[in-house]
Amino acid sequence: MGQEASLLTPTIQQSVTALARRQLLAPALLYTAGHRPLAFVAGQSLALAAPWAALLGIPAVDEWATLLSDPAGPGALETALRAALDDVPSGARGSA
Repeated sequence: MGQEASLLTPTIQQSVTALARRQLLAPALLYTAGHRPLAFVAGQSLALAAPWAALLGIPAVDEWATLLSDPAGPGALETALRAALDDVPSGARGSA
């Protein structure tokens, strides 16, 4: 549990909060769950791009690379997205 908490950095938690504000938690959760087998490849790709992103002023790319490259990372992200989705009132979820 401590490992998962360290993977969800404040920047990543801010991203989850931003998804909640834009009512995009459910699509993000579906995307994360559906593409979980590709998470390691995405993390390694981000790790390759992280130095260039840092030069461009986007240091969070390295945090996402660490999260997605860790075996427990995608699960921790799914858990955070589910918890945030559970906190949203049922009327605000956009269900038709």
